[in-house]
Amino acid sequence: MGSGACGRTRPLSSVTALSRRLHVSVKPPRDPGLSAFRRAARAAIVIPLAFAFADVLLRATQSLVFVMFGCFALLVMSDFGGLRRPRALAYLTATLVGAALVALGTLVSTSTWLPAVVMLLVGFVISFSRIYGGYIAAANLGMLLSFVIAVTIPASPDVIPARVGGWAMAGLFSTAAAVALWPRFERVKTNKLAAKALLAVADLVAGMRPGTGDGDFRRLAEVALEAVKEARQAYAAMAKRPIAPARRDRAFVQLLIELERIVEIIEHPFNEARTAVRPALSEGDQLVASVVAALRDSAGVLKGDAKPDLKAIEVARLQHRAALDRWAAEQLRADRPIDQVLDGLDVDDTLRVVSYVTFTLGRHAVIAGGAKLDVGDAAVDALQAIGTHLGSPSTVLQGSLRVAIGLALAVFVARTLDLSHAFWVVLGTIQVLRSNALGTGRTIVLAVVGNAIGVIVGGLFALLAGNEPALMWIAFPLTVFLAAYAATTIGFMLSQAAFTINLIIVFNLISPAGWQVGLVRIEDLMVGAVISLVVGVLLWPHGARRELARALASVYRSLVAYLDQGFDRVLGFEPATTPGLARKVVVRARDRADAAFDTFITEKGDRAFDQETAAFLLSSANHGILAGDLLGVIAGMGYQAGTCADGARQEREQVRALLASYLNLAGRLDLEPAPEHQARVSLTALRQAELGCLRRWQTDAEVGRGAMAVVMAGEWVQDLTRLEADLEEPVSAAVEAAQKPWWR
Repeated sequence: MGSGACGRTRPLSSVTALSRRLHVSVKPPRDPGLSAFRRAARAAIVIPLAFAFADVLLRATQSLVFVMFGCFALLVMSDFGGLRRPRALAYLTATLVGAALVALGTLVSTSTWLPAVVMLLVGFVISFSRIYGGYIAAANLGMLLSFVIAVTIPASPDVIPARVGGWAMAGLFSTAAAVALWPRFERVKTNKLAAKALLAVADLVAGMRPGTGDGDFRRLAEVALEAVKEARQAYAAMAKRPIAPARRDRAFVQLLIELERIVEIIEHPFNEARTAVRPALSEGDQLVASVVAALRDSAGVLKGDAKPDLKAIEVARLQHRAALDRWAAEQLRADRPIDQVLDGLDVDDTLRVVSYVTFTLGRHAVIAGGAKLDVGDAAVDALQAIGTHLGSPSTVLQGSLRVAIGLALAVFVARTLDLSHAFWVVLGTIQVLRSNALGTGRTIVLAVVGNAIGVIVGGLFALLAGNEPALMWIAFPLTVFLAAYAATTIGFMLSQAAFTINLIIVFNLISPAGWQVGLVRIEDLMVGAVISLVVGVLLWPHGARRELARALASVYRSLVAYLDQGFDRVLGFEPATTPGLARKVVVRARDRADAAFDTFITEKGDRAFDQETAAFLLSSANHGILAGDLLGVIAGMGYQAGTCADGARQEREQVRALLASYLNLAGRLDLEPAPEHQARVSLTALRQAELGCLRRWQTDAEVGRGAMAVVMAGEWVQDLTRLEADLEEPVSAAVEAAQKPWWR
């Protein structure tokens, strides 16, 4: 029943508390044991079978490494989820792309300097492609691995068919296994939970109308909140296992965000007094009915039913707006106290905000439910995503450059030093390179210790097994299982130990080399680790915590321009920025901040600036964008304060103070010194401006739309003022984290 950030009477701390409740699951939990067991068991069956098929039956020596690592890349590193058909298409597409990369890598592998140059380009393109999310992001490491294997094992072009054949064989085995062996249809579960949340929110919206008791309303709110949290947690558990193509995946995430926003808005209205005078309009009931129907139909579209009727919301909202104006005019003519009329307008304006968010939510539900995308729209979306993340600050751009430079340097060093297993040098770089220098250093220690354990255990096994291939074949699936299972359940160090044992066994099956191959593995890993550490220290060593602060500063700074435009239009002043342009700028900045947040949650944080605090800063920016959107809607409906110029000027002064406060927040996030003196928004002055315009409307009917424009703009000034107060502590935490040296 009200604004997502705060209402006229809400305590300042409630936004932060609610944000922590809603974002409790923002950190993806460790992969559930059963899911990890199934994935590891699938890999343990398929990888040895594929390897044996290529080695024993086909005698394809040139293909063995590509069969082995191809299966590992697709089944363990990528491990696409979802229904059978999209999952199979994802595996087959990754197989084709990987085959092309294997061919390209082999083609340039015999050159002295070309492999490093091509690695730089390929590494950047593949790493940058994660901006599209979904299956594309999941395939990132697997595709990098396909090129790295080929480019670091020099061979003439005539072996390209054998290598590509090995990779293709791995892809076919992986596709068949993913579809047939213990498939988990996560999309069914997540869609079911999202539909359940939509229905619970629909019941909560229905409870907004008069007649619902406080106890019943609180119960509906708790049920809706729990359902939304359950859907978000289910999706978070699948975060490393995409369950749909990128566009549907993004739409599903946005749907969950909008559901959270509706619950937040309803729980904390513009006017929280249940005893406030209520317009009780039949048009309001109609608007509630259209919103409830759209929410329930959105639940249906996730199950394959018809699309929701979103146009009905638009029609009902226009009718409600006109009825609300009539109600206000009638109440003023009847000499009802002006402050009661103002409070009554606040009550129903909450419903209008909910209807606007529902309209957006419905569009996301249609896409998440599988609506087809026009080819032209897809191309525009792709180009816009590239343009967004090529801007600064962009953790995607920085991360892609870090990966590309690190891998290119590893290829160059390995080839220059003529190391016998150059592939392991580059693989070591991939494994330990993180988004900040501190994380890279920690991972290096874990990798070295894990590989040392693996060499000791694997070496002892190699000595005991001697020249008995049967023992190696028996141990092969066990070590594959341990490496795949440990990667997502036990930890990085033990997964490295299991992976090293597996490598010792594989290379002894290819060509008996004893335990010494483990020592070569550690030597090459150390070279790759040193390269990663150098790159991590020299290229953006602070990682996401500083870049997230910078990205948030960019969001709030561009948000000020967007809000300024919206308030100017409603208050009857000429906007300083071009309509539409300001929104594009702030949305691009928000998308870059989203990417920085995604990187941030993978890093080791501190108590002051945790993931929930960062999530609140980001969700608050989204709320600011919603405010700008609704100001544009208000102005587009013809509500401008020209007929109440005095009230508009008084309110404009408070708007300037509000926007100055947000600019101050942006400056602090950018580590700029704060201004010595800053004017604060006066809520008393705002209310007086609104009451003054309503008072004029009592005696002059022509003032009506101008008075309503001042009232609606004033509501958003108060909303954003209280949100700004709630942002003080989180911004301070973000600034403190950004100022820390990279080694802390």
